[in-house]
Amino acid sequence: MKKFISFAIPIVTLTIFVLVMLGGNYLKKPHKPSEDVIAFVTLSIEHTKVENWDKLHEDIASIDFAWKKIIPRIQYSVETDEIYNINLNLARLKGSIASEDKSSTLIELNEIIENWDELTR
Repeated sequence: MKKFISFAIPIVTLTIFVLVMLGGNYLKKPHKPSEDVIAFVTLSIEHTKVENWDKLHEDIASIDFAWKKIIPRIQYSVETDEIYNINLNLARLKGSIASEDKSSTLIELNEIIENWDELTR
């Protein structure tokens, strides 16, 4: 029994670590509608095209809230640089919305989508 436990504990531990490390694709999916980052970004793109800046301020708050909910789930299964890139995109997006710069806002929103797709590759 002692020998079995001495083999089982490391195997179970390594299995759990591997599942966490490879589970980023599942972990980044929204579990609630308030965590759907891509849906908020897509909505923001539509609001940007019609230059509805008031709605964009609400959208960026929703994106930021959803992203902060996702980070703790994926922090062990993705690289830190990828999380940092999306954080930078959000910071630049806030600035471009504040200055009401349509082209810059669209660039940042599309870059968020691209960085989101790269999270688990």
